[in-house]
Amino acid sequence: MRKWGYAALGTALVAAALGTPADAAVSGGQPECRRAFDHAVWEDMDSYNKRDADRYRAIIHRDMVTVGRKGNLYIGYDANVDPVLEQFKVPYEFSMPWTVTHTVVEDCKMGFAILDAHYLEPSHGIDRHYTISLTLVREHGRWQVVKDTVTEVVP
Repeated sequence: MRKWGYAALGTALVAAALGTPADAAVSGGQPECRRAFDHAVWEDMDSYNKRDADRYRAIIHRDMVTVGRKGNLYIGYDANVDPVLEQFKVPYEFSMPWTVTHTVVEDCKMGFAILDAHYLEPSHGIDRHYTISLTLVREHGRWQVVKDTVTEVVP
């Protein structure tokens, strides 16, 4: 009985040093995987905000699906990338400041992040509040956005 107790204590100490079971479930047991996922979410949003077409193209999965704020559906790479690249050409300022509110990463293969965001066009007085759900998959060692759902938050 005493050996079992020491073994359990040792296991608990190792688990505490490596992270809690909840952390393991969230990160897939791989902190570097979670950091790469978090960076990919940042890359998607940052490339959009900076109108960086090359970076934006690179983060989008070939089979991406978007459910837009009005329920409009975009399926496939071109259907998702082309409208965004057109938006990059508008002559006025726009941005989408955001905060991640929830993240789940599973087995370093897929994950999703919930974001609280505001789409802003200062010159037009536009401030739309959104909840964005991004689903990413990891293929060939890199994360890409495969699904994006934009929901308008009603005041």
